[in-house]
Amino acid sequence: MGVAFLKMAGSFGADAVAAVTTGQRLYFVLHAIVMGLCSGTTAMVGKYWGANNRLLAGRFASLSILLFFLDGLLFAWIAIPFRDQLVGIFGLSEDAHRMAADFTLWTAFFAPAMLATLVFSMSFRATGDSTTPLWIALVGATLSIILGASMTFGWGGIPAMGISGLAVGGGIGMTITIVLFLVIWIFGVFELKPTNPIPDLLANGKTLVNIGMPAAFEQAFFQGGLLIFMVFLAGYGNEPFAAYGIGLSILGIVIVIAFSFSISSATLVSQHLGAGDHQGAYDAGWKTMRTCLYIMISGGVLMSWYAREIATFMISDPLVIHHMVQFTYILSACLPLMAIEFSMAGALRGAGDTRYPMKVTIFSIALTRIIAPWIMVNMGVDVVWLYATSLVDFSIKSSLNMRRFRRKDWLKGHLTNSEQC
Repeated sequence: MGVAFLKMAGSFGADAVAAVTTGQRLYFVLHAIVMGLCSGTTAMVGKYWGANNRLLAGRFASLSILLFFLDGLLFAWIAIPFRDQLVGIFGLSEDAHRMAADFTLWTAFFAPAMLATLVFSMSFRATGDSTTPLWIALVGATLSIILGASMTFGWGGIPAMGISGLAVGGGIGMTITIVLFLVIWIFGVFELKPTNPIPDLLANGKTLVNIGMPAAFEQAFFQGGLLIFMVFLAGYGNEPFAAYGIGLSILGIVIVIAFSFSISSATLVSQHLGAGDHQGAYDAGWKTMRTCLYIMISGGVLMSWYAREIATFMISDPLVIHHMVQFTYILSACLPLMAIEFSMAGALRGAGDTRYPMKVTIFSIALTRIIAPWIMVNMGVDVVWLYATSLVDFSIKSSLNMRRFRRKDWLKGHLTNSEQC
């Protein structure tokens, strides 16, 4: 969906692409933080599902959806009045700034529905049900693209809204989708049943926060570091900035594979631990990583082989294409490292070990997205070297998280917590 939106924005020029990139990146800060908090949902729903306690699994799922919907309302209330200031940190051109502010307004307005959709899908994945989230994604993305295109270009008699129509159409599409699936869930169609979240509300909420907060802080720091990096990048002009945004969206098509294996790893590890099978948890995490690695290597080869074709499909600006091809080559080399980092970090989070990946991310982001780019910008190096910091970033995170998993320190922590309980 993100790629489709950027493709539509590309028809309005580099300023429009830069605006959509900015709006999407600001929203993804919140999205990533909630993804981190969802580590608590995955761990607890997966744990009780593995222990065959359907009541508590449903309770933690229901509580998570309620909490994150309220978080979305809070975010919208805070972000909408300050959208100009948020967009202003990127130093975009006047037209790009105006479009980005409008795009951010509507993205924030529909944030509660999008976040509820996210945690709803995460709850089902924690039980091993990946089919329901797939249908949510298919229905939501299809509706969002159709409505987004209609409102952007004025199809079917709808007034053309420009790139703001992408955010409005996407938000309406995701709102319809989550309402539809929540109704189906309440009527008990799925194996995971909703349970009253009120009993032990404070204790269960505290559990979710205690497990998810380190991962949420990790994602906040990661996204904050990435925003700072993009501010450095914006100093090179709209073309490198737009190329980076398009490249990240293209990467998103491939990176969802690594993300899915991260969820698989977290789900399998939490379920095995809930069932008391510690060796099975270790074997599942390791096998998931190897499988993801093979797939991501293949994806990297394909991305690098068709780098120029991908760039020319997305936009016609020759300078943006030049920068995008460079960035695509670097991203292709990063994919195997992402496979290791995502799957190993997911396994650790599934075991409730969310603090170590957080520390690794903070160290790596501070070094590769803030300190090194600041030095490079002051030295006046070519923008391709800023792109190349991604390789160092994922090298650090993949090696340290894999080392942690192989040493089984996360399992010792789980045994200690079990004994205390």
